[in-house]
Order: sequence, then C-alpha cells, then structure tokens
Amino acid sequence: MAKKKIQNDYQAFGLTSLEVNERINRKQTNKTVKSNLKSPWKIISSNLFSYFNLILAIIAMLLIFIGSYENTWFVVIALANTLIGIFQEFKARAIIKKLSLITDSKATVVREGVELEIAVDEVVIDDIFVLSANKQIITDSIVEAGVLSVNEANITGESHSIVKTVGDTLLSGSYVINGEAYCRATAVGKDNYIESLQAKVKTLAKPKSIILNSLKLLLKYIGIIIVPLGLMTFYGAYKSSNYDYLPEFMNNTELFYNAITKMAGSMVAMVPSGLFLLTTMTFATSVIKLAKSKTLVQELYSIETLARVDTLCLDKTGTITDGTMKVEKFEFINNPPLAIDDFNESIIKKLISSMNLALNDKNQTAEALTNYFGKENYFKVKSIVSFDSQNKYSLVEFSEGIFAIGAPEMIYKSKYAKIKKQVENYAEQGKRVLLLAQVSSIKQEKIAGEVRPIAIIIIDDNIRSSAIQTIQQFNAAAVNVKVISGDNAMTVSAIAKRASIIDADKYISLDDVKDSELEQIALNYNIFGRVKPHQKKLLIEHLQNQGRKVCMIGDGVNDVLALKQADVSVSLGSGTDASRNISHLVLLTDDFAALPKVVKQGRQIVSNLEKAAVLYLVKTLYTILLTVILLFTTNIYPFEPVQMFVIETFMIGIPSFFIALEPNNRRFTGNFLVNVMKNVLPGAFIIVANLLAVFWVSSAFNIVYAAEISTVGIIAATFAYWLVLVNVATPLNWPKTILIFASAIVSIIAFTLPGLREIFKLVDLSTASFLLLLLLMETSYIIYSVFKKDLIKFWPNKIV
Repeated sequence: MAKKKIQNDYQAFGLTSLEVNERINRKQTNKTVKSNLKSPWKIISSNLFSYFNLILAIIAMLLIFIGSYENTWFVVIALANTLIGIFQEFKARAIIKKLSLITDSKATVVREGVELEIAVDEVVIDDIFVLSANKQIITDSIVEAGVLSVNEANITGESHSIVKTVGDTLLSGSYVINGEAYCRATAVGKDNYIESLQAKVKTLAKPKSIILNSLKLLLKYIGIIIVPLGLMTFYGAYKSSNYDYLPEFMNNTELFYNAITKMAGSMVAMVPSGLFLLTTMTFATSVIKLAKSKTLVQELYSIETLARVDTLCLDKTGTITDGTMKVEKFEFINNPPLAIDDFNESIIKKLISSMNLALNDKNQTAEALTNYFGKENYFKVKSIVSFDSQNKYSLVEFSEGIFAIGAPEMIYKSKYAKIKKQVENYAEQGKRVLLLAQVSSIKQEKIAGEVRPIAIIIIDDNIRSSAIQTIQQFNAAAVNVKVISGDNAMTVSAIAKRASIIDADKYISLDDVKDSELEQIALNYNIFGRVKPHQKKLLIEHLQNQGRKVCMIGDGVNDVLALKQADVSVSLGSGTDASRNISHLVLLTDDFAALPKVVKQGRQIVSNLEKAAVLYLVKTLYTILLTVILLFTTNIYPFEPVQMFVIETFMIGIPSFFIALEPNNRRFTGNFLVNVMKNVLPGAFIIVANLLAVFWVSSAFNIVYAAEISTVGIIAATFAYWLVLVNVATPLNWPKTILIFASAIVSIIAFTLPGLREIFKLVDLSTASFLLLLLLMETSYIIYSVFKKDLIKFWPNKIV
C-alpha cells in the first residue's frame, strides 16, 4: 500500500445544505429497516390476530348467541394475556432502541467544507464521507481520495484483504482493515448492493429458536385438529339426541344449547392460549432485566441459544485483559552477531516514533507505543504497509531503510530460534513482545530478503479485575473456555493461567498449522496463539461439527468471521462497527463479567419454559384424547368452559408465570419437545383415565345424573392436575411450596363455597359419588407416583 493518509492536495467540499435537503425530500437517505426490531404494528397484530384468538372469538360469539354469558370468561383471560404480551414487547422494544443509540454507528461526512458526525441513516446519496481503520462501510461508494485495505468477507465469503484506490468501488457491509479515504456515496438505503441480495449479511444472523420452532410445530398440529374435533363433538351430541334431522335438533333449545356449550368446552380446553404469550413475555422480560446490566440484546432468541452453550471462545485483549496496554521497556537483541552497532536508544525511540506517525494506527498496541515513544516525524516516509492480521506486522519504508514492527516469529520466521529464548523469557510472564527489525526489501506487501532484528519491545496488558471470577463462574457452569488470540501462544497461556482458565498450560501456536489440521486440534487445546481471522472461524466451525454449542466474544474486524459463524455472538460496546453489527449481544460496559448473567438468564428461560409448557400441554392433550375417545361412545365431552376456570387459572395460568420467572441455572440438554412430552404424557393419561372411569364406573355406583358426573369429573381432573403442578414445581423451595398449597386451597374454596359452586355448575354429591371421587383421587396419586417416581412423598425432605 503506497500511502495510507488521505492526499494532501485533495480538498473535499461535499454537498451544500440545499443539496442535502433536496435528497432528503426525494427519500435518497441511507435508512434501512432493522430486521431484528419488530414494528409497533407487527407487535400488536402478532399478539392480537393469532389463529387461536380467532377460534376463541368465534366460540365466544356462539356462546353469546345462545345467552351462555357465564361461559365466556376465557375471553377476559385471552384479552388480558394479549394486552400483557403487547405491553411487554413494547417495553422491551423501547429499551432496545434506547440502548441501540449508544452503539449505533456514526458517519463523518463533509458538507460545505466542514466535517460533521451524523447518524448512518442520515447519509444521503453523493455525500462525501471519511472511512478509516475498523470502520464498517456504510453504503455503496467510490473512493475519491486515499487508499484503503478492505475485507469483503461479509459479501463474498473471501477473508483476504483488497486494496482500494481512487475510483474503486466499495460495497456496504464490508469493512476497512486499515487506511483512510474520502468516499462518495453512490447508493443508499434499499438501493445498496447488500440490500438487493436480501441476505442482510451486514447485520446479525438470526439464531434458531428451538423453543419457538417446537411450539410452532406443536401448535400447527393442534390448530389443524381442534376445529374438526369441536365440530365432531357437536355432531356427537346431535346423534345421541335421537333426532333424525339437524333442524329438529336445533329447535330443541335445551339440547342444542347444551351441544354448543360442550363443543365450546372441548375447543377452549384444547387451546394452550397462554403458552405462546408466556414464551414471548419471558423473553421480553429477560431483555428488560439484561438491559439493567448494560447488555443490549439485538436478537431476542439468542438468549435461549446461550442456554445451550457449552463452549466460550474469546480473545485475550479486551476480554481477559482490559486493553490498557503499557510499554514497560525495550531492549536490544542480546545475541551479539545479530546486534546492529549503529542503533542506539535515541535512534530506536525516534525510529518507532516516526513509524507511529506514518502508520497512524488506532488500536491499543499503537496507543501504548505512542505513549512511550511518541509520534513525531524524524525520518522521511516513502511508503508503508499497514498491519495485517494475516502477516501480523507493519512495514514502513524511510529514506534510510525499511523497518518492520510486529510479531517476532512472523517477522524473523526461518531464524526465529535465534531470538526465541529472549522473546519467550517475557512471553512466559504474560507480556506481549514486539520485534523491531530492518528488512532489505518488500514484495507484494510482505517482507522479502534479509531480516536483521534490532530490538524487542515489552508490553504489559492488565488482567481485568473481574476476569478471574467470571471465568471461574463459567468453569463451575461446565462451560469450556477457550482463548483464540493473535498473540504469542506462550503469552496467552501465561495470562490465561492467571485468569483461572482450565488447562491453560496446554497451548498451541497456529502460525505453522495447516487449515486441514485444525479439526484434530480444536477440542484438544484451550489456548490458541497466532490465530489468523479465517482460522478463528474454522476452529468454531470444527467445534460445532463435533457437537459443541459455541459462543464467541470479539471486538475487532478480525473477529467478524468467527462472530458470524458462532451459535451466539457477543461484541464489546467499544468494539468496531463491524463486530457490533454482526453480534447478537453487545456488552455496553466492555466487561464480559456481564456474560454469566446472560447465560444464567438463558438457562432460566429454557429450563423454566420446559416446565411451564407441561402445565399448558397436559390440558390440551387430555382434552384431545378424551374428545376422540368419547366420539366412539354415546357420551359427549362433559365440561362447559366455565368449569375449566379453576384448572386454567390456578393450576396453569398463575403457577406457570411464577415457574417461568424463577431462578434456574440448569444447562439445557436434549430436545425441548421430547423433554416436555415426557412429562405431559403421564399427567394427560391419568386425567383421561380418571374421566373415563367417571363415565364407565358411575353406573356401578348408581350415579345417573349428568351434572353429578360432571362434578365428580372436574374435581377429580383438578386433583390430578394438582399432582402435575407438584411434579413440575419439584424441587421445591418455600415460594413454590406456598404456591402449591395456595393452588390447592383456592381450588377447595371454589368447589365448596355455595356461591361459587353455582357459577362453576357444580352440584351436591351423593355418598356414592363422594366415594367414587375419593377412589379416583387415591388411584391418581398411586398411578402418578409410578409414572413419576420423584413425586413428592414426604414434603419436609423435599423443601430446599
């Protein structure tokens, strides 16, 4: 790269205010729709106009038509659920927007000869804007002045850098590795090339939500069968009425109204109406909680994915260390034959000071070098080659010669053994070591010819005060922490050891490792040094191929490929535009000590929703099974909608919210749907068996009245559901114990208090009915205990 600075003879004037306003009026701005943020209308419509809400609305209208107003209670609950869901999503959206203002990229544009910093979406077509190292290219443009080294991996998939000079085209979504240039916007907003691809690769990739996909699949099948089963329930009532023609049946008001209410009862019970709301609300609540810890969630379901993470990959600088590097000293190469007699301390300082000015890098290492050596023009610069994460060194050509600064083993490759002992003396202390060397020539922006080492620079990188405790938390949570760094492997190992990373003494340098060999070593080491950007991606890919769920933390342009590959990507708030835009989560405080809270939140969501889903789906499954079985008999579904109030509210609704939001740090394993159904089936089968027994045994107990059969059935079903709740709530603590007892007490009150008994259509039980009820309750407990051996048997021993 011949020059990095913008040409001195280029005078940028840019657009005038009038020209900018004209383009704004023509809507030629760089506004795009953020794919990870729901619009207000989408939030309202997705919550309000759901398939199940439509079914419930039709059922409610039928019940109102026949005057059965007491059976429309489910409308109030459905409406409350919907409003709560909308409120929580709006609240989460507002928080995401507020935090996004902190991390949103800014653009430096030139207008009327003055440089201004504006929001990226305020850039208009033909704007002149400045690009520099680590910046994401915000819009398709042409280089007007200057030279850039650009990575277009987000567009093309190729990770190598491309030099862009005057007249060359830049594509939005790619990012600048180094250099500086004035550029002119040639396309904005939806007209950008990246937008036409509709791949949205400049932003984050949506993680797959196992919970959401599982529930969608389940609800799809429930939605298919619910209407036919409801209609068949009505048809069953009609056939059992002994009427030959439907109009005659409909004229019998009592039988017709009874058929409608029983059909409504079965269909309402089949709908797990609060389950989807609970899922959405739980995620939204997590976003709000994490925002208080200064963590921006850019993709809602990435929180769930974190629950399955078992491997955490991170860089050393800025995560384990705080990035505040400091040059301790420099010393000449101590091997006499390699020493250069005409270099002294004064010349070294001036030489590095001149290199700092010429390179004009903006990173922690460059800042440390500038603080120690300065940034002055002592030598005439002819050309430069900026730092490249592949080569890991920079080159400056002065009139007096060509000098390199960077990784010792990369600059002095074939003869590194000669200085290895001196370098590793500091590396094993956790120090970063740079080599200053003179080279004879440059070929294709790489060192060519003879290399003469001059001095090493020793840099100290401070470990974060919170890093040790944070990594210990991940160790305790069975998350394998791996450090993937571009630094010397020995340096990384020493720092990782101090930070409590397991097996930190087992490290490997990837400078001479072939890509084809990475698959064999990905699991064998926790410390990787001298890693190139594409190797970070390959390591994560190989870990995933071996069944690992990987979270990647990064902050630089060299982390983008790895961040995009990872199951969950996390960027630091002070990271580059490219790393923030590609990440699912952004740690605004720059401290990854906040990440264990995110992991814990994810585990809480998945583990608790797995439990809460059982409560909803037991009702759905037992209603479907019972309805199907009764279709082959002369009996019809026994319950009206109002009779399900106690189960819906005190056995499912209220307990599920408490269970979903309780602390839980269990790592999610297995298949969500399979895990749920394992717990749903026993409860559903027992309730179905109970209710069938009510029908088929009632004659033996001389119980003939439908209302009495219905009363025995709903009380027996509620008790069986209470057993399901107890099992779901296990292991118990005092809040859950209180919740379980409260559910039982409220149910008893509802079934015994005279005023409420009439509302729930319950009648007094005869001695025979009461004995049958006791028999069913005892049988339920015994059978459920066989199914679920961990069911509570002795309460005091189970309360934790």
